[in-house]
Amino acid sequence: MRARIELLRSLPAWAGRVAAAHTIPREMRAEEGYRFDPERFRELRIPTLLLVGGDSPIFLRAGNDTLKEVLPNAQLVVMPGQQHAAMETGTQLFTTEVLRFLRA
Repeated sequence: MRARIELLRSLPAWAGRVAAAHTIPREMRAEEGYRFDPERFRELRIPTLLLVGGDSPIFLRAGNDTLKEVLPNAQLVVMPGQQHAAMETGTQLFTTEVLRFLRA
């Protein structure tokens, strides 16, 4: 855990995260109160890119698997060797996948 915190502190977004820390309780309440209703999304036709790290915890991967099943135009990409914050720890891979999706 200590290594994870040190990694986060070394990233350019750290100051912004600290400045926005006061929003965390509100975001946690919103997340706790939300109930996913797959039927609300089955007709959503917007192309959607779902990115997940190959080394992400199972519970995070499960959410993307569910969305892949529900969203008719979803594409799931597993980024090998990455965890949850690949946009910060695997920036090049993350950017490559997003640009590939946008160009398709």
